[in-house]
Amino acid sequence: MSTWKEFYTQIRDPEWPDCETELEFDHLPQHIQTECIENFGYIPGSFKNKSKLVNKRFPIVSDTACQLKWTWSTIYLTTEKTASCHRTNDHKFDTQTFDFHNTPSKIDDREKMLQGQWPQNGCKYCQDIEKAKGQSDRITNLDFPGIHAPKELDQDINAIHVSPRMLEVYFDNTCNLKCLYCGPHFSSLWDAENVKFGQPAFAKSKDIERNKQKLFDWLKIHRQDLTVFNILGGEPLYQPELEQCLEFFEQYPAPELKLQMFTNLNARLPYLQKIIQRVKRLIDNECIREFEITASLDCWGAPQEYVRYPLDLQQWEKNFEYLVGESWINLIINSTVTPLTIKTLPGLLQKINVWSEKRKIYHYQNSVNNPRHMFIDIFGDIFQEDFASAIELKPTHTPEELASKDYLIGIAKQSQHGGPKPKEVHRLFDFLNTMDHRRNTHWPTVFPWLVDEFKKYKLSK
Repeated sequence: MSTWKEFYTQIRDPEWPDCETELEFDHLPQHIQTECIENFGYIPGSFKNKSKLVNKRFPIVSDTACQLKWTWSTIYLTTEKTASCHRTNDHKFDTQTFDFHNTPSKIDDREKMLQGQWPQNGCKYCQDIEKAKGQSDRITNLDFPGIHAPKELDQDINAIHVSPRMLEVYFDNTCNLKCLYCGPHFSSLWDAENVKFGQPAFAKSKDIERNKQKLFDWLKIHRQDLTVFNILGGEPLYQPELEQCLEFFEQYPAPELKLQMFTNLNARLPYLQKIIQRVKRLIDNECIREFEITASLDCWGAPQEYVRYPLDLQQWEKNFEYLVGESWINLIINSTVTPLTIKTLPGLLQKINVWSEKRKIYHYQNSVNNPRHMFIDIFGDIFQEDFASAIELKPTHTPEELASKDYLIGIAKQSQHGGPKPKEVHRLFDFLNTMDHRRNTHWPTVFPWLVDEFKKYKLSK
């Protein structure tokens, strides 16, 4: 939620007195203060740096209208491409004009959505989930807290040339992990491994530095329209661009901006602490209003270290517990749900619930776009007990938590829809054997249940 008033209106008992501003919280009866904190996760003062924009449902109404298509832009500096959702196909944009948000492809998609048609550039993911009666990304983001429609829609509900509210940038592919569902586009370790085993190197744009400067020039002009700026990689904690962004906002403040970093959190703790304290100074000096970290972790134990190789889970936990102690940071854990992670997702959720006893930790999840052999439904309907265990552990105290739980229920439905897929099962088997050969790992030890599952398809190591 963006404002105290929204939060209090959502949770208040009819018997409670009015409380128009967060400053009046201390005047509420003590039992109400206690209930707000203990039952609803409120942290006193936490709305001080929230956006002043009131949350509203996305105003365009059609059978296919998606807030992300109007509000969100992603830029990949390595490939000079853009997208308005992680599910849609990215495409080239004109780096001379640097108008990445109103490309012909995005304009065409918006026009189709106004007419209730599904665009054909990657929207099939949500289309399929909705056919399965699940909660798609599109539906989730129509009314998701903290996402605000472009200012142009206040004057023209059918506007298709608009200003983005949320911008995320993949600066480079420098990364210290090579997750199984990733690849050289987002991981320099993946790229180096591919080259070692005879594959061509990932071809980056030769104009990355020029385009990075164009991005900062764009931000100088448009940063006041943004509510969220996301820094991604690769891995931001291993990229110089992270500190370049902090230096930019020191010089060009954006007091209404939430800065968010997406990280695998597998860095040295002293460097993480250095970055965190620098961001704290940005907030204290009103250069930005809020900071959020989305830490990637899919499950728990040995399966996680195998999937997100070469993750050091002990280091991750040490770093995360440091962040738990920095209560001014909004903390999110995001999990990618695959056949290899769902069985130990409940273990991660148990850890999150323990951390949440100290302060609110949000958890979201998604399923993969590619490769197809990592799709949750390739084995058919075999994970329902695992999903049931995970769903039961999801809290439901806030609208965000309810939306997250509904989304996991949607992935569970997705896992039942359309499988099994023997060709993809065979591809997964071959892929895991290839990874073991490359990385000196041994998947049957980590995933003993998978040995029996592969036998159903006459596959054995």
